[in-house]
Amino acid sequence: MSGIIIAFVENDCEARTETGHATLWQSIDVQIESISKPSKFSWPGKHEGVKLAFEYTTQEQSIVAAHGFGSMVAVDLLLDSLEAAHREGSSTVRVIVPRSEGYIVRSDIITIRLLDCELVRRTASFAKTHQHFDGKEVRIKNIEQLPKIFTAAAGGMLLKQRESTCINTPDFSPTPLDIELQNRLSFPWISKQAPKRKVLAIFEGGRGGPETGGTGESIYTAAAALGIDMVVFDEAGHWLEGPKYAHWRKDFIPFPLEKEYRNGTFTDRVVKVVRDYIASKGPFDGIMTCCDHFKVPMAEAALQLSLPTSPPAAYAIATNKFKTRVSEGHVAYVASSVEQAASIVEKNKLQFPLIIKPCNGWLSEGVLRAENLPQLLNGVRAINTERHGDEFVIEKYCEGPEVDANFVICDGKLLFFEISDDFPKGGDVNEQSKVKSFVELANVLPSKLPEQEIANLRDSLHQSLLRVGFRNGFYHVEARMENSSMKYSTKDNVLDLNESPVPARGAPSTWLIEINPRPPGIQESAAVTHTYGIDYWGLALLFPLEEYERIKQLSYPFVAGPQYWCEMVFIPTHKGGVFESGDVCKELFERHPSLEANVSSCYCFLKKGQQVSDLKVGLHPWVGYFVVFSRESRKNLLELSDFIRAELRVSIV
Repeated sequence: MSGIIIAFVENDCEARTETGHATLWQSIDVQIESISKPSKFSWPGKHEGVKLAFEYTTQEQSIVAAHGFGSMVAVDLLLDSLEAAHREGSSTVRVIVPRSEGYIVRSDIITIRLLDCELVRRTASFAKTHQHFDGKEVRIKNIEQLPKIFTAAAGGMLLKQRESTCINTPDFSPTPLDIELQNRLSFPWISKQAPKRKVLAIFEGGRGGPETGGTGESIYTAAAALGIDMVVFDEAGHWLEGPKYAHWRKDFIPFPLEKEYRNGTFTDRVVKVVRDYIASKGPFDGIMTCCDHFKVPMAEAALQLSLPTSPPAAYAIATNKFKTRVSEGHVAYVASSVEQAASIVEKNKLQFPLIIKPCNGWLSEGVLRAENLPQLLNGVRAINTERHGDEFVIEKYCEGPEVDANFVICDGKLLFFEISDDFPKGGDVNEQSKVKSFVELANVLPSKLPEQEIANLRDSLHQSLLRVGFRNGFYHVEARMENSSMKYSTKDNVLDLNESPVPARGAPSTWLIEINPRPPGIQESAAVTHTYGIDYWGLALLFPLEEYERIKQLSYPFVAGPQYWCEMVFIPTHKGGVFESGDVCKELFERHPSLEANVSSCYCFLKKGQQVSDLKVGLHPWVGYFVVFSRESRKNLLELSDFIRAELRVSIV
């Protein structure tokens, strides 16, 4: 099939392109070549002013209706490809047509799985939520049938120019793009099971929206793609209450979260407002929260409402650092005052270094490694008790590399696991660091630990989760590998894990630090989605709905494993004052534009003129972050990240 597509704007100037196609596996390629470039024609900044027509002869044309392509997203991709051909002479669009009959498990799955694919310029998902595909092969005979390709496809991509030139190999052998699609799409993303649109109540709807770099966008775009209607219960004035993001939720119900929690009435109030909503507007299929200290009362409410949940007792252990220690059989002590802490250390003759941390803390606030008793007592005084309560844990400091481990568990079985290296923090080497805390500084995936140590962590932490009482859910776990064969050291001016020159004192063993029964923050969640092709927030929404089949389908990583080495570069504040810089990410790219090619996401949290709290009050905010990647090597990744840190300009006065 070949023919002429004409793109024109209101002044009737035209740009003609010629098309052809070849079907490969589940793919159809539309090759486009520019055959005329009128001097008066120029592509407008937006596609709204462009119309399409098919030309059969120089005298015969027909206007193409945009709705014939199935979606405006598909039309936009085609127009982008026509514009690229007009500019560069040729272009190629590849569309993905499901060859199995059934329903798409997530409408944006093509876009997610092709994130950072180096062979494509951009991708687009055409599928509608829960769309059914007939699985039939698509064949077209003439240019008029071109829209049929797009309506049958789940998504498509505009190829980079070099890939466009090698899609038709003489011996029909797989091209690099064919191989890459097999790597990324070889999992059951079409389901025989007919989906049902469900309603999910979320208490605490996300503390940050798109303007503040929070997880809100990740939660609600995933919900839309999965066909989940979200009803948000949160404080009056929340960013989701107004009209700007009303399309992300079915309803917003003001709910005084913190007040009910402090008063001990959280569970009863949740039960009441949910029942009131059901009586007036219809049932819920599940309720959830991503806030750790609401987990126990939310689970108790779910039981009263006969909705899915993990046991409240399991959440009680996971969200309390002391109870977690007891569950692991660790020697640990709980105290609530400076006097109690001093008494515990002296009475039990505890050996330093020791760790103190709030029992109900978060963001590593109030966590301190103490080298002696005066330092420990000063650390107790510095805990922000208004945020984290009075109780804190005292335990030994475990030497050994720290890791972040993420688990997807269904009916007790491990569906997916990945682990990343949590680089030393200021508190680990507090005499050498500006920021003497345990706030994140760098996290690299995949881990460099030996396979046997990774297996030890995986199996031990999996059993810890089961022992606590968790059978279904997503869990973000922090741990250390005690007696590891690896140690952080600097070689060739790069800090990384290297083989320890000193033999370990015993066999490697897993030391659990904490269990977070929720996905990690925006930085790590985004890094994993780009690196492995799995969206943690989407999975977290499916668990309270007991959508176990879709959870299994969406827990497949790329066949070849991580697509590159990736580092989360955290930029903490180093003192209090007024933030005088602007967007530090944008400013860095203006000076070093080549860096953008190796950054999948970034964000500057602070705004110019914003007041930054003094570190002495126990808060350690970040200036921003970068998610950096390298396909070359881990060493190259670390060098890129170090360059970003060195070149970043941050001013707090």
